[in-house]
Amino acid sequence: MTREIEMAETSKERMHGLYGKANPQFPVGLKDLRAYVKTGAALPPAPLSVDDYSEVTNWPMDGNNQYGDCTMAAAAHSIQAWNAVVNRTDPVPSEPAVVTEYLKLTHGLDSGLVEANVLKTWRSAGLWGNKIVGYAPVNVHDLNQIKQAVHLFGLAYVGMQVPANAETQFDDGEAWTLAPGWQSQRIVGGHAVPIVGYDETYFYVITWGAVQKMAYDWWQTYGDEAWAILPQEFKEAGGYDNLNLPQLMADLHNV
Repeated sequence: MTREIEMAETSKERMHGLYGKANPQFPVGLKDLRAYVKTGAALPPAPLSVDDYSEVTNWPMDGNNQYGDCTMAAAAHSIQAWNAVVNRTDPVPSEPAVVTEYLKLTHGLDSGLVEANVLKTWRSAGLWGNKIVGYAPVNVHDLNQIKQAVHLFGLAYVGMQVPANAETQFDDGEAWTLAPGWQSQRIVGGHAVPIVGYDETYFYVITWGAVQKMAYDWWQTYGDEAWAILPQEFKEAGGYDNLNLPQLMADLHNV
């Protein structure tokens, strides 16, 4: 992130929103991303940093201050991030459209959603006219694999259990770090965000209308699921030559 963008970000009035990520569910038969790398191939090494997301100047709240629609807000923010990475202008849903789609999937209740179910719908029926090619889980404790997903596919769609002091850190424009006394912090909710960048110290996530820094040890303490998403935008821009897509498609068909 450039110094100018970071200063503009921290100068905004920030206010944490709501939570709505249900407990993780990992479909039986769907393997870790690395299992879908072609025999004899390998995922390219992750560079030291990724900051394509900094091309985006506005990350909407997408209703997450009124509804626990973080799983859907994270999906909408993902489309914005992909547009920045591949220099496209695919339609980004409006805030009312994000909320409407959320309530459609929850049958009108503000009950939150399971990330895996959001991904399944995104692939099969699409969200806001956007469809993904596929998805696969990533080991939450494997920082390198998460970085590879961000580098190769523009982001990682992740979930965490948020401690109470993270709300204050966010509101104050501070990074999510393991501050003194972190062991006694109660968990206030499950939250979904996209990791859209990283450097030597932090992951960068989009949440509650802002870019938020997340320390690696904080993520490894509170992260409980991570997904690599294969967007249609990237397939059209160059494909997934190092992945065994037929096997991934077959496994997703049985989910």
